[in-house]
Amino acid sequence: MVLVPFIGVLTGIGFAALGMWFAAMVSNYDGFSYVISGVITPLFLVAGTFFPLTRMPEWLRSLAQLNPLYHCVELVRHCAFGLDPAADVAHVAALCAFAVVAWGLAVWRSRAKLII
Repeated sequence: MVLVPFIGVLTGIGFAALGMWFAAMVSNYDGFSYVISGVITPLFLVAGTFFPLTRMPEWLRSLAQLNPLYHCVELVRHCAFGLDPAADVAHVAALCAFAVVAWGLAVWRSRAKLII
């Protein structure tokens, strides 16, 4: 369980960058409600946090592999119930890739918005 805060920080960095990207994209404060309803809520529902992915259709399970929250949930579960080194490295790599891509998008959109 000592590793769980590090998993939270890594996931938080990615979602902070995603939030910066969304902030640079929306034109007013009301635009954030679309982001919450259209992006964040489905990510939670398909992460395997509240509902087991084994009960979902196969296409939805394969789509969950693209969800960064799924990787976070799996890492925390592995920390609690036993590490699986091969799978855990893949989950950490997916979270790192998400953080780098989200950061790159945030920087790109912020530059486009700030520099006229």
